[in-house]
Amino acid sequence: MSSNLKVGNLTAEKGKKIQGYLDVCDTNLKIPITLINGNNNGKTVVITSGIHGGEYLGIETAIRLAAELNPDAINGKIIIAHPVNTSAFFERMQYVCPYDAKNLNRMFPGKAKGTISEKIAHVITKELYSQADFFMDLHGGDLHEELHPFVVYADSGDEEVNRITIEASALMGIKYLIKFDFPKATFGAGSRMGIPGFLSEMGKCGLWNEQDAVKYMKGVKNVLKYLNVLHGNYENLCEDIVYLDEYYSANAKSEGCWYPCVKAGDTVKKGDKIGEIKDFFSNVICEYYAETDGVILYVVRSLAIKADDPIYAIG
Repeated sequence: MSSNLKVGNLTAEKGKKIQGYLDVCDTNLKIPITLINGNNNGKTVVITSGIHGGEYLGIETAIRLAAELNPDAINGKIIIAHPVNTSAFFERMQYVCPYDAKNLNRMFPGKAKGTISEKIAHVITKELYSQADFFMDLHGGDLHEELHPFVVYADSGDEEVNRITIEASALMGIKYLIKFDFPKATFGAGSRMGIPGFLSEMGKCGLWNEQDAVKYMKGVKNVLKYLNVLHGNYENLCEDIVYLDEYYSANAKSEGCWYPCVKAGDTVKKGDKIGEIKDFFSNVICEYYAETDGVILYVVRSLAIKADDPIYAIG
């Protein structure tokens, strides 16, 4: 096995750090990539960000990690994509890619001859996940989402993979950890390939700030230390971890104006009112009530809502 780290046309020799772009199949799209090939042997970790273009905290965290981490502090190899969905980033789009209006986090493992989103997913799967021993997909509250931090992971069916995933997830400094199977999302596809890893969420409404970026970086570096990829000892960043095994998300039944009556992080009981959609004349079109006891993980804050848009999620 070669000691070089290679992604697309980029190659980082042992002890080197290389930055450049990964081409997306037969398109003009390019993904900014940083390859860090440590001086010492160890695991290969893949870190992605910007699967959704408006989730700025995850993107800024990945950009900072790519700038800060260096081979002399690394055992093994790190691949960072920052961000993946560059076209959605520059168009400031919620959820979807501007070329095909598809949610990239519903397209994995992708198709080489598919739509643009499917091609992006294919390249990430083929070039990054194929050589990963662990993955982290950094997300954040999108432009319209008020979000409470959480980590979500899938059951791989392998006891050892699950153990590493859960232990690593608990080191992000985030209270809520959710086991949820979504095969066409990054974490679902990675899990099905037998790779331990997770999708993390921090930040809200497309905003980022210095304090949150530092906190997000601290969590990621803590996981890298747990994996013995980054030098140093990991620590317990959150004392009151809550493990959730259900995730319920609701979509709008009609277009109109959305009026939530809960905030991200609120606890609710089954039957509690979550919000309502009204028309332009303040007539109530439909109302939403909690389907289960739990915590509000995210709630949409935009007044405008379209039919089938996600509006909230309960863990």
